[in-house]
Amino acid sequence: MSFLNMKGGVCKTTLCKEIALYLAEKFDNKVLVIDIDPQSNCTQSFFERYHVLDEGKLLKEETRIQSIQKIFSPSPGRLERADKDEVILELTDNLHIIPGELHTIFMERETSTGASEQKLINFIANNCLKDLYDYILIDCPPTYSFYTTAALLASDLYLIPVTPDAYSLLGVNLLEEVVGRIKDNYQINFKSHPLDNLGIIFTKVQKNPSVGVKNNIDEIKEALADRKIRFFENSFMKVEKLSTSQLSTFILDRSDESLRVNMRSICAEFIDKVGEIGR
Repeated sequence: MSFLNMKGGVCKTTLCKEIALYLAEKFDNKVLVIDIDPQSNCTQSFFERYHVLDEGKLLKEETRIQSIQKIFSPSPGRLERADKDEVILELTDNLHIIPGELHTIFMERETSTGASEQKLINFIANNCLKDLYDYILIDCPPTYSFYTTAALLASDLYLIPVTPDAYSLLGVNLLEEVVGRIKDNYQINFKSHPLDNLGIIFTKVQKNPSVGVKNNIDEIKEALADRKIRFFENSFMKVEKLSTSQLSTFILDRSDESLRVNMRSICAEFIDKVGEIGR
């Protein structure tokens, strides 16, 4: 499942990492997170929480660590596909990650061909990852690029985090255009696994939202009513301290019971919605 929106600042990465951790630790699911966003914020959060890198040491080019880049750009002189152990990092028994590239930003010139766009779905299929995990969650960039196409080709579902503001519809409309274009360009791929919209989840919603926010939510739902898009009943709460906290601090690490209850409710609804679609 891809987490994405063509608009930034909608808690896309935050939702992806928090849902992943909750599913793994509180619902006892086997979860794989794939960080295909060149900013790699999701990776950095998990690395800091689980102390993947030695504290106080700088990340150098020669640092050997699993990376999604090894799927798209194997070592020079190697023709065989990347080995699973070179790509997947086990954080806990239930939570694994394909880290984003921390050394350098992906190079579009190296990954702009149709064959490269198929490499992520091929890696998942070749290593039977759908049989190994209950959920595979992909954190995507908020742009239409090679990474978005590769992620959606590998996905059965996509989830759209949306902030209830005046510009939210622009991001949703652009995303639906992108999905439509990819489905049209890769019709053969989606015959074997349809790509469905799991739904829209509203984010940054106060515990007691204002009348204006409620009106925005109602207007967004009304504007999208003819598209039969699902909407989550639960919204992701707006908490200022989340945006200013350290990357390593997750909701499970906080003593804020309202946040914990909110995330548990979101995850329970998430599981139900996936089950309803039957994937």
